[in-house]
Amino acid sequence: MKKYIYLSLGLALALTVETKAQTYEAKVSKDSVGVLTARLEALKASQKIQELKIDEAKEEAEVEKLRLKLLNANDKAKESAAKNSKHTDRLSGGAVVDIKETAKLAKKAKSDMQESQKALDRFNKQIKAVEKLRVEIQAEERKASYKKPTIVFDYK
Repeated sequence: MKKYIYLSLGLALALTVETKAQTYEAKVSKDSVGVLTARLEALKASQKIQELKIDEAKEEAEVEKLRLKLLNANDKAKESAAKNSKHTDRLSGGAVVDIKETAKLAKKAKSDMQESQKALDRFNKQIKAVEKLRVEIQAEERKASYKKPTIVFDYK
Protein backbone atom coordinates (compact mmCIF):
# COMPACT_ATOMS: atom_id res chain seq x y z
CA MET A 1 0.00 0.00 0.00
CA LYS A 2 2.83 2.33 0.83
CA LYS A 3 4.16 1.52 -2.55
CA TYR A 4 0.99 2.80 -4.24
CA ILE A 5 0.98 5.98 -2.17
CA TYR A 6 4.56 6.74 -3.10
CA LEU A 7 3.88 5.85 -6.69
CA SER A 8 0.80 8.12 -6.85
CA LEU A 9 2.75 10.96 -5.13
CA GLY A 10 5.58 10.51 -7.60
CA LEU A 11 3.15 10.51 -10.51
CA ALA A 12 1.42 13.64 -9.21
CA LEU A 13 4.77 15.34 -8.72
CA ALA A 14 5.85 14.41 -12.26
CA LEU A 15 2.63 15.80 -13.72
CA THR A 16 2.92 19.09 -11.81
CA VAL A 17 6.52 19.50 -12.93
CA GLU A 18 5.42 18.91 -16.50
CA THR A 19 2.59 21.43 -16.25
CA LYS A 20 4.92 23.99 -14.61
CA ALA A 21 7.31 23.60 -17.53
CA GLN A 22 4.54 24.39 -20.03
CA THR A 23 3.25 27.55 -18.39
CA TYR A 24 4.35 30.86 -19.85
CA GLU A 25 5.09 33.86 -17.75
CA ALA A 26 5.36 37.16 -19.58
CA LYS A 27 8.45 39.19 -18.85
CA VAL A 28 7.04 42.30 -20.51
CA SER A 29 3.85 43.91 -19.23
CA LYS A 30 1.10 45.14 -21.53
CA ASP A 31 2.05 48.72 -20.72
CA SER A 32 5.63 48.01 -21.74
CA VAL A 33 4.45 46.64 -25.09
CA GLY A 34 2.63 49.91 -25.73
CA VAL A 35 5.73 51.90 -24.84
CA LEU A 36 7.91 49.73 -27.06
CA THR A 37 5.47 50.20 -29.92
CA ALA A 38 5.49 53.95 -29.37
CA ARG A 39 9.29 53.98 -29.37
CA LEU A 40 9.35 51.98 -32.58
CA GLU A 41 6.96 54.46 -34.22
CA ALA A 42 9.13 57.34 -33.00
CA LEU A 43 12.21 55.66 -34.49
CA LYS A 44 10.43 55.13 -37.81
CA ALA A 45 9.38 58.77 -37.87
CA SER A 46 12.93 59.83 -37.07
CA GLN A 47 14.25 57.62 -39.85
CA LYS A 48 11.81 59.16 -42.32
CA ILE A 49 12.90 62.66 -41.26
CA GLN A 50 16.56 61.75 -41.76
CA GLU A 51 15.84 60.31 -45.20
CA LEU A 52 14.00 63.50 -46.15
CA LYS A 53 16.97 65.57 -44.94
CA ILE A 54 19.29 63.47 -47.10
CA ASP A 55 17.02 64.09 -50.09
CA GLU A 56 17.02 67.79 -49.26
CA ALA A 57 20.83 67.84 -49.22
CA LYS A 58 20.93 66.14 -52.63
CA GLU A 59 18.44 68.64 -54.03
CA GLU A 60 20.45 71.54 -52.59
CA ALA A 61 23.57 70.21 -54.32
CA GLU A 62 21.58 70.17 -57.54
CA VAL A 63 20.51 73.78 -56.88
CA GLU A 64 24.16 74.77 -56.57
CA LYS A 65 25.00 73.10 -59.88
CA LEU A 66 22.09 74.85 -61.57
CA ARG A 67 23.14 78.18 -60.03
CA LEU A 68 26.58 77.81 -61.65
CA LYS A 69 24.98 76.94 -64.99
CA LEU A 70 22.70 79.95 -64.65
CA LEU A 71 25.65 82.24 -63.99
CA ASN A 72 27.47 80.88 -67.05
CA ALA A 73 24.36 81.27 -69.22
CA ASN A 74 23.86 84.84 -67.98
CA ASP A 75 27.49 85.68 -68.75
CA LYS A 76 27.15 84.28 -72.28
CA ALA A 77 23.90 86.20 -72.81
CA LYS A 78 25.47 89.47 -71.62
CA GLU A 79 28.50 88.90 -73.82
CA SER A 80 26.36 88.18 -76.89
CA ALA A 81 24.14 91.18 -76.18
CA ALA A 82 27.21 93.41 -75.83
CA LYS A 83 28.64 92.15 -79.15
CA ASN A 84 25.30 92.66 -80.87
CA SER A 85 24.97 96.15 -79.39
CA LYS A 86 28.50 97.09 -80.47
CA HIS A 87 27.77 95.80 -83.96
CA THR A 88 24.51 97.77 -84.10
CA ASP A 89 26.33 100.92 -83.00
CA ARG A 90 28.77 100.47 -85.88
CA LEU A 91 25.83 100.19 -88.26
CA SER A 92 24.30 103.40 -86.99
CA GLY A 93 27.69 105.11 -87.33
CA GLY A 94 27.61 104.54 -91.04
CA ALA A 95 30.20 101.76 -91.21
CA VAL A 96 29.81 99.06 -93.82
CA VAL A 97 28.89 95.81 -92.10
CA ASP A 98 27.99 92.42 -93.47
CA ILE A 99 24.24 91.69 -93.13
CA LYS A 100 24.89 87.98 -92.59
CA GLU A 101 27.18 88.79 -89.68
CA THR A 102 24.51 91.07 -88.19
CA ALA A 103 21.87 88.35 -88.47
CA LYS A 104 24.27 85.79 -87.02
CA LEU A 105 25.06 88.00 -84.01
CA ALA A 106 21.38 88.75 -83.42
CA LYS A 107 20.50 85.06 -83.63
CA LYS A 108 23.30 84.14 -81.20
CA ALA A 109 22.19 86.84 -78.74
CA LYS A 110 18.61 85.57 -78.95
CA SER A 111 19.58 81.92 -78.42
CA ASP A 112 21.87 82.83 -75.51
CA MET A 113 19.05 84.81 -73.94
CA GLN A 114 16.70 81.82 -74.34
CA GLU A 115 19.29 79.50 -72.79
CA SER A 116 19.66 81.92 -69.90
CA GLN A 117 15.88 81.96 -69.42
CA LYS A 118 15.73 78.13 -69.51
CA ALA A 119 18.52 77.94 -66.92
CA LEU A 120 16.63 80.39 -64.71
CA ASP A 121 13.45 78.34 -65.02
CA ARG A 122 15.28 75.11 -64.09
CA PHE A 123 16.94 76.89 -61.16
CA ASN A 124 13.59 78.21 -59.87
CA LYS A 125 11.96 74.81 -60.31
CA GLN A 126 14.74 73.16 -58.29
CA ILE A 127 14.42 75.77 -55.54
CA LYS A 128 10.69 75.01 -55.34
CA ALA A 129 11.50 71.31 -54.99
CA VAL A 130 13.87 72.06 -52.09
CA GLU A 131 11.28 74.29 -50.42
CA LYS A 132 8.67 71.55 -50.80
CA LEU A 133 11.02 69.08 -49.10
CA ARG A 134 11.63 71.55 -46.26
CA VAL A 135 7.89 71.93 -45.69
CA GLU A 136 7.53 68.14 -45.68
CA ILE A 137 10.39 67.82 -43.17
CA GLN A 138 8.76 70.36 -40.87
CA ALA A 139 5.44 68.50 -41.06
CA GLU A 140 7.12 65.18 -40.27
CA GLU A 141 9.02 66.75 -37.35
CA ARG A 142 5.75 68.05 -35.93
CA LYS A 143 4.19 64.59 -36.29
CA ALA A 144 7.23 62.98 -34.65
CA SER A 145 7.08 65.32 -31.67
CA TYR A 146 3.69 63.82 -30.77
CA LYS A 147 4.94 60.23 -30.96
CA LYS A 148 7.75 60.44 -28.44
CA PRO A 149 7.02 58.08 -25.54
CA THR A 150 7.23 59.69 -22.13
CA ILE A 151 6.98 56.54 -19.99
CA VAL A 152 10.18 54.99 -18.70
CA PHE A 153 10.07 51.25 -18.08
CA ASP A 154 12.30 48.37 -17.05
CA TYR A 155 12.15 44.71 -17.89
CA LYS A 156 11.14 42.43 -15.06
